[in-house]
Amino acid sequence: METVIDMELKIVELTKTYGRKRALGGINMTLTPGVYGLLGPNGSGKTTLLSILTDNLSPTSGEVYLDGSPIHELGARYRKRIGYMPQHQGVYPGFTLGRFMHYMAALKGLKKIEAGESIEKLVGLVDLSDHMKVPLEAFSGGMKQRALLAQALLGNPDIILLDEPTAGLDPEERINVRNIVSDLGNDRIVVMATHIISDLSFGVKKLIFLKEGQIIHELMPGEIGEACPKTQTEVSPLEEVYLNIYGKTDDKK
Repeated sequence: METVIDMELKIVELTKTYGRKRALGGINMTLTPGVYGLLGPNGSGKTTLLSILTDNLSPTSGEVYLDGSPIHELGARYRKRIGYMPQHQGVYPGFTLGRFMHYMAALKGLKKIEAGESIEKLVGLVDLSDHMKVPLEAFSGGMKQRALLAQALLGNPDIILLDEPTAGLDPEERINVRNIVSDLGNDRIVVMATHIISDLSFGVKKLIFLKEGQIIHELMPGEIGEACPKTQTEVSPLEEVYLNIYGKTDDKK
């Protein structure tokens, strides 16, 4: 698939409510190729926003546009350009990794030869080449995360949406995933939702802070130093920004 360098994903006055509960309230943002960090504690609206961006969940009001066209009108043409890594490891436990990857490739409409070449490359990228015949139920949590990342990249999508991609990974695996994500942002839109601050320590185009379904702060990487309090602490500047915005929570890692 040819990647469109000047594409634009625009979110306008996006809301989502469930009865009286507001999950999202008036989200506005414009995304162009690069990596965007979506930060916030659990329950801040990150997963709801990603679900709408995948076109798997309809907003209560507002609209998402890709290059000026509403994504609900683009339908399958839009979804074909999306790669999504969900937060929950709802993989098919009885499938081997190979069967899972080929199944996901078929759902994305990849032809057999194209699928085989892509799968070989992607499982190598996430260091799972030696586990193609292993059932997913035998995978560790970190291995499942890497398998989910690999399937998200099938079909060379233009827009990649990652929900807590490093959950369950050890420090070395986390660094490897961050490096992969950073490279992807060279010519694609990548949105990485996380509450693990160290995931966003480099290679990010913009940091977007969510709280109770609303954007409460946005920062460019170069603005982090200006935004953090001038205190002597053992935490990083980005961690200081997080604590300054959200206060102390058990979700910060």
